[in-house]
Amino acid sequence: MSSAFTTFRAGLPPPAECLAIGVGCMELTLFGLAGLLNPLEFAKGFGVPMLTPSSQPLAPGGALEGASIEEKQRAEKVQNTQTAYIAAIAARNVQNGVLLLVFGCYVRDRRALGYAVAAGVVATVSDAVIVRAYGVQEAMFGHLFGVCNSVLIGGSLLYWGRYDPLW
Repeated sequence: MSSAFTTFRAGLPPPAECLAIGVGCMELTLFGLAGLLNPLEFAKGFGVPMLTPSSQPLAPGGALEGASIEEKQRAEKVQNTQTAYIAAIAARNVQNGVLLLVFGCYVRDRRALGYAVAAGVVATVSDAVIVRAYGVQEAMFGHLFGVCNSVLIGGSLLYWGRYDPLW
């Protein structure tokens, strides 16, 4: 191996730390900020699509035009509540992403990063259960992938030390 590549490689964190930093970036951007910017699309990807006002049955015929003012206000209130719940999920993801990036890039504490990634199991299992119970069944597998990421990446960060021969 060339010495330039060896020097470059020596400055990089071990693979599990790189993966954890990648998870932090995804939590912050794809699962956080994107959800805050476009809650309707984020809800679809999450697995619990929001009901748009036009899809909610308001009048006996289901038409929005024939609905009373109270029914329209109720539909708007339901829409606002759904948007708030999705925004809360996205805000949680932003917080998780920032936490992982702080531990991985600033503090550079492998054990703390491992505990933070492994603790993500709580949120991802909860999300999977919620989507299975109330959402689109096919979207649950994305959450199960998150569970596996939390267990494998968090576990590897906790099991192997920075200077183990494997890493």
